[in-house]
Amino acid sequence: MGLSNNPAKNNTRVIPESFVKSVLLIRRLLARADLSIVNEFNLSSEPCLQLVVARRSCTVLLVDTPVLLFEAIALDRVAAVFLPIHIVISGDHDKSYVHWANPIASSGLRSPVAARYVLDDLYVRISEALSELPQTVESPAQPNARPLG
Repeated sequence: MGLSNNPAKNNTRVIPESFVKSVLLIRRLLARADLSIVNEFNLSSEPCLQLVVARRSCTVLLVDTPVLLFEAIALDRVAAVFLPIHIVISGDHDKSYVHWANPIASSGLRSPVAARYVLDDLYVRISEALSELPQTVESPAQPNARPLG
């Protein structure tokens, strides 16, 4: 598996499925790619989200693999700052949004040189796993539904 995806790129997908179905699908795709969800935060009931995003569910999955985590920390302990990668899923009964980003590129921080490949590899593995998500095709009726990737 090469680094075929651009590791500096952020990714967003618009999925024509309910929030619940989307979360289950994402879990299945990550598991099939041997990626671990090490923690999950349900932000749906947070007061700040209830004001901004009416009646939307929102969950953040923290994703890594034990082997890559160990390898990154063994190469340079600073790499642990960039792990795990966060996947944000929000949606309602008919459409969901999934967003994940390369933590090095997104933060603007300089990555640890020794662990850069490991961090990029994790990001690419997540991107490849989630590339199988169905997407809403951009149309004039949906100007904000723009598939990336």
